[in-house]
Amino acid sequence: MLKETASAVGAAFVFSPIGMPIVAHGLAGLLVGTATLHVVNGVINDVKGAGDTLRRESIQQAESQGDDQE
Repeated sequence: MLKETASAVGAAFVFSPIGMPIVAHGLAGLLVGTATLHVVNGVINDVKGAGDTLRRESIQQAESQGDDQE
């Protein structure tokens, strides 16, 4: 059972978007995969930061509207 699991995980890695460049192109594929993950991480952090900013602004607006109504 362990052998089948290991082979399934290995096949999934090799045919994933990260594993295939490493297998097909060696070190160059590893560098491209690493650069891609770095860019994706940056985009995700930017989106997350924008969401946090919007959340803070909406909380501040709600608080200011609450102060105006009192």
